[in-house]
Amino acid sequence: MPSQLSNQWVPNSYTVMTEGAVLAFENQNGLTIDGTAGPTVWEKLLSSSAVADPQPYSYVLVSKSTPEQLQIWQNGSWVYSSLANTGVPAAPTQNGTFAVYLRYRSQTMRGYNPNGTYYVDPGIPYVNYFNGGDAIHGFNRASYGFPQSVGCVELPPSHAQVVWGLINYGTLVTVQGTYTGGYPSSNPTPAKSNPGSTGKGNTSGHSTGNTTGGNSTGNSTGNSTGNSTGGSTGNTTGNSTGNTTGNSTGNSTGGSTGNTTGNTTGNSTGNSTGGTGNTTGNGTGNVTGNSTGNTAGN
Repeated sequence: MPSQLSNQWVPNSYTVMTEGAVLAFENQNGLTIDGTAGPTVWEKLLSSSAVADPQPYSYVLVSKSTPEQLQIWQNGSWVYSSLANTGVPAAPTQNGTFAVYLRYRSQTMRGYNPNGTYYVDPGIPYVNYFNGGDAIHGFNRASYGFPQSVGCVELPPSHAQVVWGLINYGTLVTVQGTYTGGYPSSNPTPAKSNPGSTGKGNTSGHSTGNTTGGNSTGNSTGNSTGNSTGGSTGNTTGNSTGNTTGNSTGNSTGGSTGNTTGNTTGNSTGNSTGGTGNTTGNGTGNVTGNSTGNTAGN
């Protein structure tokens, strides 16, 4: 048994392992799935009609070490592994052990990116929520193995389908480690998540368009290679010394001589001095966000 799993057992204590067992029992016996061993759970547990879980005991280990991966242990051996993506630095996947409490075979995910932009992503497959808005699920990416989400654990859809059949309500998920690798030069399309009716909040999702994953110096609209209001390859379709929401020598909030506060839809490191454009963002875009996007954000 993995030590990360065996360490969850504490006699005479209601640990996350106990919570997972209760969630599994509630699911198998048609009870409200809330992980609480209340009177209804005890009554059913002690009755002759109680149904045991027919599935073997499974456990999920998510490693944020380079490359990031998900592994499944089941009844004594590791039975499956896949490259995975966890949360970007601006919205990391929390380390710890949690129990799967809500599942959807397919879900429309909606909510807010860390930069405040709103998303709606229909048809996200094989969703398993384990910590607030953080879920294991499928999502199409150009590559896997590094942080790209806003808290969720993303898998290739075909892998997510396999995982869906190996885990269930109550399955424990341990997230551990720290990502220390680099990031590819290209960045995939954003996507997010929301557990929906559970009221657990929108703490997770997916890429916000930045290779480092949507940090404060990225694009507030989070286009995969630049400002989505400035063109797919950065500010090259914006203007010669600013961006698309600006003008020929600055931006719309700063007039023709720049903007001392920065361009909120361009680069949050923005226009620190104005002048004849963005001191940190002129020429073919922002110096920290030039013709191929903001280097800290794309």
